[in-house]
Amino acid sequence: MSYVVYEYETDNGDKFRCTANQIETIEKLKTIAKGGIGAVHGYVIESNRVKPEKVDMQFIAAFSTEALYKRKATALESLTYDEVAEFAEQHDKVLALSKEERVAEFERRKQKELDSINTTLSGDRSDNRRKAHDRMYCSVGQGVRVHFHGVKESYADEDGKKKSRTVPDMVAGLPVCKSIILNILEIKREVLEEGEYKKVNSGAGVLIQNAMFKALNLRSIGFKSLSLKEDNFDSLVISRKEILAEDVKGFPSELFERA
Repeated sequence: MSYVVYEYETDNGDKFRCTANQIETIEKLKTIAKGGIGAVHGYVIESNRVKPEKVDMQFIAAFSTEALYKRKATALESLTYDEVAEFAEQHDKVLALSKEERVAEFERRKQKELDSINTTLSGDRSDNRRKAHDRMYCSVGQGVRVHFHGVKESYADEDGKKKSRTVPDMVAGLPVCKSIILNILEIKREVLEEGEYKKVNSGAGVLIQNAMFKALNLRSIGFKSLSLKEDNFDSLVISRKEILAEDVKGFPSELFERA
């Protein structure tokens, strides 16, 4: 089967490969995402799950990411361990710590998250985590990004140590759109098919951090990123405009350039 390879160029001059359907959907989302309220139907969530969960979600698509981060930082600054304790202390590993140790770990995790938010707001993208993100994602409009197909690459760090990282896979010399990402603020969720989380043997620090995020989410509407692929949702509607799963269909892996 033959495929037509298209090149998309963003307003900032970034280029990548995609299908005609993906181009049409990107352009539609850039316009209708400014419309505010929307819904996604039959969305499949696989992250951290051994059994995927299928949901319907209502959301807000038109919002300022910068304002959201500032709001999150303000809420986090005022969050106390007492507000987190009811979630954290459900775990024996957390209870094994003294109260002073729990509070100290909470404050450490809280400050680390505040530092990360402030780095994001400053526009500093120089750390390895943000560099890795920027390699694999490309902004195409307010609240709309694309995620590239990736492949593992070996490299030597500054100390000469051999490491592995994910880099974009290529078609005709450019990265390839794997999915289209829409940033949303979740309003309401209806679970259609229950999922099952992976069993993770987390330490006390991670459990306290997870409890912190859970308590924080109770203070505001949850920020989410919908990753739209042909096999993980039924339809998405914003401003009475509908996008179907077939509208985001991408390229098969056999088109990619391999070393």
